[in-house]
This record gives sequence, C-alpha cells and structure tokens, in this order.
Amino acid sequence: MGIPQFMLTDTIKSTFKDAAQKLTSNRKRDFMAKVTEDYFDSSARIAETVMGWNRQSVQLGLHERRTGIVCVENYQARGRHNSIEVLPNLEADIRSLVDAQAQADPKIQCDLSVCPH
Repeated sequence: MGIPQFMLTDTIKSTFKDAAQKLTSNRKRDFMAKVTEDYFDSSARIAETVMGWNRQSVQLGLHERRTGIVCVENYQARGRHNSIEVLPNLEADIRSLVDAQAQADPKIQCDLSVCPH
C-alpha cells in the first residue's frame, strides 16, 4: 500500500500538480498514473480527492500502464465545427427566408419618407 495521504506535504502535492500541468496527452496520464500507483495504492478516486486530478484520466493512465497500449487522441474531432459541415442547407434556408422580402429590382426608387436611405 502507498504512503498515507498525510505524508504528502503541500509542497510535494504542489510539485506533482505543477509537473502534471506541464505535460500533455498520454505523458500526463502516465505521470498521474505513476504517482497514483506509488502514493495512492493505484486508486484513481484517492488521487482525484487528494490531487484534484480528473479520475477518468488517471484511470485511463493506469489502464495504459497495465496494458502497454496508449490511446490515440483525436484532436480534429474536438472544438466547434464549420457551420456548413453541421448545417449543409443553412445558406439555402437563409436565402429562402430573405428572398421573399428582397426587392425584385434594386433600381426601384422609393419615397424618402418610406425608405431609410
């Protein structure tokens, strides 16, 4: 069993958190998993409580260390997608709404009291 939680000083916790924050992706998960194995008896729940780390990330890191298989990130699937990809009919829908109110001939003149121009 790992050392009790009270033996980790605030300085050590701060050092672990700082190191984890500077890492990304599978390197970060591997570091958090190693700390969890060494100090928290391989319990992602305890690591979450004591260190404030995401439990699912720690669990994935523990699994990756156990199996030797590293999960691949899919960064392209994240974030906001282009509107045309999400709503392919958006342009046609906007045109159908606006065309009904558009002038037939842009040269049509109107009385200044009616037109804002």
